Amino acid sequence: MATDHFEDDRIQRMYAEIGGPETSDANLLRTVSQRVQLPREEPADSFILHAPLELLARAALLPWVPSSGRELARLRFVALLTQFEAAAAATIGPIPEPTEPAAAAGALVEALAAGDLEATDRAAATLAISAPASALARLLGDAVLPALAAAGHAPIFLYQYPRIAPRAEATAGLLRPLARELARYPQLRVGWVEDRARGSGSAEALAEALRNVPQMGVPGSTFIFPLMHQVDSSGVAAEILGPTLAGVTPTAAARVLLRCSARAMLLAHPEHIPYGWTHCLTMTQAALGIASSIANPQLAVDVAGTYVVGFLAALSTGPVPDTVELPDPGGSFADAIAAGRESGAGRVLHASNEELGAIRTDIVMRAAGAHDAHIVKYALACLDAAAADPGAERLYLAGAAALLAYWHATGDPTDPLAPDRIPA
Repeated sequence: MATDHFEDDRIQRMYAEIGGPETSDANLLRTVSQRVQLPREEPADSFILHAPLELLARAALLPWVPSSGRELARLRFVALLTQFEAAAAATIGPIPEPTEPAAAAGALVEALAAGDLEATDRAAATLAISAPASALARLLGDAVLPALAAAGHAPIFLYQYPRIAPRAEATAGLLRPLARELARYPQLRVGWVEDRARGSGSAEALAEALRNVPQMGVPGSTFIFPLMHQVDSSGVAAEILGPTLAGVTPTAAARVLLRCSARAMLLAHPEHIPYGWTHCLTMTQAALGIASSIANPQLAVDVAGTYVVGFLAALSTGPVPDTVELPDPGGSFADAIAAGRESGAGRVLHASNEELGAIRTDIVMRAAGAHDAHIVKYALACLDAAAADPGAERLYLAGAAALLAYWHATGDPTDPLAPDRIPA
């Protein structure tokens, strides 16, 4: 695929600067990672906030992209870098030498709590060169899990980064812009989890509780903090989750919470497909995904539960059904995606085992070639959830299909690459 087929000259020039089609995937990802880790000066918008996470998700998907979609998938890294560097970088002082990882993490946690942006930048950069990827969740997880600044996305970084790090294609410096956003608003946190009552819950009790989440409506904004603060400050989260989640393992909680999140993508209010129901799965999965690395796994379970209750209370118009029953539209997966959410999801649910393998590959290619970061993050989360919970594989892949169908119908006018380059 020739780069002169793309509309944005900046992307063409950037791609040539990096090495163009001849450069290896590893070099492409390494170069983009090194430049996306530099914090931006102004408070992050959605793109700047998601850039490091989008990079990690794209890097995780890239090896599975078939040859017909690889050049577009690679160009998405270049488009990400081009847009990221259009924002002014923050002024960062000299980075200290590597130090003992626990000390570096302690300095970062202290800087985050103080809301000191400069100290946060230095501490995050120091930690990035001091600690192995496998240690980041252990060092930071308990401190940042309750944080709702940076749209509550810190656990996603801690969950996804270690899978890319061993290939040396991305550096822990990607933590830096995310940490800066955490430090801007240290007061935004989930409160009830810090003084939760003891008890004995169960996965069955949790499932029943999710059927009874009150519909509270959108609290003036669909941003993450208002949604979670609504159920936190009102006592709804503590009342629903305190007794039902106590002592429930992350694995048992994941089966209930993630399946509910996927059903919401398929059956709940379609207005919230692109951002609400995507985050309901990705944020919840990440919190549970780092539970085994932290000192207090119950904290991860409680935060994950808060996410699901927060989204359901604000964005759902009624209980999410326990089962998904959609008709089989027949025909090709591409035609089903073009026909809408129910059709795309129904095609997955009724696919033969042979068809399902081809559909999985199609989802990977479509997500890797898509512009919006939430598509990439959500598709990866669905693939991960399907691998961890094979009994619900079709449910999760149907969720990815539903999201792809949404974007197929609405289009993306902000996409800097020519729309006709996206695989059909």
